[in-house]
Amino acid sequence: MASPPPVLAGRYTLRNILGEGAYGVVAAAKDNQTGDEVAVKRIRSVLETYPMATRILREVKFNRMLRGHENLVQLRDLLLPSDVRTFQDTFLVFDIMPCDLSKVINSKARLNSDNIKFLMFQLLRGLLYLHRANVLHRDLKPSNLLVDGDCMLKICDLGLARAAFRTSDDDAYFWTTYVQTRWYRAPELVMPHSTNYTTAIDIWAAGCIFAELFLRRPLFPGKDHADQVRRIIKLTGKPGPDVISQMRHAPMEAAVAQQSASAPPNWAMLFPKANADEVQLMRAMLEFDPRKRISAADALRHPYFKEWRDNLGVGPAPPVLAAEEFEFETRVAARNPQAMEAIRAEMVGEIAHFHPESRDDLFGAAGLGVEVRGGNGVGAVGNTSGGRQLAGPDPHKEFSSALDGGNEDRKRRGGGTMPLPKFSAVSASEVRNKRATGGGTLPEAEMAQLAAAFRQKATRKPQGGGDAMEE
Repeated sequence: MASPPPVLAGRYTLRNILGEGAYGVVAAAKDNQTGDEVAVKRIRSVLETYPMATRILREVKFNRMLRGHENLVQLRDLLLPSDVRTFQDTFLVFDIMPCDLSKVINSKARLNSDNIKFLMFQLLRGLLYLHRANVLHRDLKPSNLLVDGDCMLKICDLGLARAAFRTSDDDAYFWTTYVQTRWYRAPELVMPHSTNYTTAIDIWAAGCIFAELFLRRPLFPGKDHADQVRRIIKLTGKPGPDVISQMRHAPMEAAVAQQSASAPPNWAMLFPKANADEVQLMRAMLEFDPRKRISAADALRHPYFKEWRDNLGVGPAPPVLAAEEFEFETRVAARNPQAMEAIRAEMVGEIAHFHPESRDDLFGAAGLGVEVRGGNGVGAVGNTSGGRQLAGPDPHKEFSSALDGGNEDRKRRGGGTMPLPKFSAVSASEVRNKRATGGGTLPEAEMAQLAAAFRQKATRKPQGGGDAMEE
């Protein structure tokens, strides 16, 4: 049974379907209120299972709280559901970008040295913002990087992101079975259930993407975990016993120990289109030992990025994330009969944050009678006087039908994607003049202190058996 259409669908006029996957549909639309072009992402059956619900709720919370950096895709709106008590699908409105980086890499689109430098600068700039907020993305790959014809890049998909206070382990299945993600995993995270990791895992993934921009193919397309380890060591060289022992993960230690020692290849020959600075930076990002792997702060200080850093800076400081926003991950166990009701309440709170004028109606209609932490007023409790629906019905059936996957003709006409961007030469001064990037430049002394702080974190041993993110 299809979910009722979102009440505010009338605000957005459908253009075409951009893509459809296992979890939902993304459509290009026009915001009739602002005139902006946007992307509406419908995620199906959000509240069907506890792992799915917590993952999407986590993505929504991270997107809401980390808004403000131009290299992260911006969440603009969460559509009001017609029936708050029974909705299963969630409609998220984001900035629209023509395509993701994987489509560019797999196409014949030309990428010159300036394009690659600017793309990597923006990727590291976005990562620095996340890491300063003590957040790991954990699922960086080309398909999670959106780009446009101006060579602008935005990081998306924070569904697997984690903050330092995170303790839930609900996505172990995803981590051990999702093959494509494995190609971008750092050595310390290749084997199943390995949890001894830091922000360095994102830098490794960024290094893989850096290499892929030159190769136009994945750097480590491992067939399985053992093959992934073999491919990595073939490029980086076999690590010493001290590095292996630091992994504190017996299967990974055994897999590395079984590999034969050999001299690493000549990186300059492997990447003939890369200059000396690019090869040096790539090697620093793909350092096997996470304690020696370069941080986002140190990478941005590299002379390779000087022109971009001097002109655009590193962006604004992130907000301090409140641990209580994520208490739903530990407060309600998956087997608790009230688990999904609690998750629904949290999602209603997130919707209320984008629609404060409807907050009382939302909580009243929900009739949940449980604590809600999203939206205006942390800790607000939905009253139980309602059970009523919000205003409706939705008059724009074509929009809802297309997001339901019912408009095959529109999908065919839309082609499933927007045209690939055609990158031209880019210069830091021109980008600075075209875009608002003020207030984001850190003095060199502060950048050095920031980089030193990340290095200190990377060398600090994690305590206990949880994520080393809590370094």
